[in-house]
Amino acid sequence: MERLKLVVISIAGLVFGTGLYLGWDWEGVRQPLSFNHQAHTAMACVVCHRGVETRAVASIPSTRFCVRCHATAPVTRPDELQQWMNISSEGIVERVKWERLYRVPKHVYFSHRRHVVLAELDCAVCHGDMAERTTPPSHPLTTISMDKCLDCHEQQRVSTDCAACHK
Repeated sequence: MERLKLVVISIAGLVFGTGLYLGWDWEGVRQPLSFNHQAHTAMACVVCHRGVETRAVASIPSTRFCVRCHATAPVTRPDELQQWMNISSEGIVERVKWERLYRVPKHVYFSHRRHVVLAELDCAVCHGDMAERTTPPSHPLTTISMDKCLDCHEQQRVSTDCAACHK
């Protein structure tokens, strides 16, 4: 019985330690603004997330970019946006510090351009249906894993060679 307890405690410690090492966030993230993707569905993802079609990494829009529309466009949460709108109207534009949800390990090379432009994948394939979200999720809507990527590569009949994605 003592041996079983030791094994269970060891496994729990290993899982917890691995989680800390990999940066697992047990509680999820909290975004600085309650951004409503659903209210922005008239625009394609690439309007705000620039670089998706031209670079490996997609961008998060700057506060200055958001202010272009929201200086005059209706805002559903003026109390939440008022602070950074005032800052930007004074010319001191601070970047909203969004918390990152999706990560791939450092040894993996992932290119948004390859997947969006060349493979013509919809953003929702990897990111889930963000267009339906009225508040930011605290966790990724879909799990990004090597198995999921390999399944997709096999279905699309594209390279599954390790060197294609691993540095």
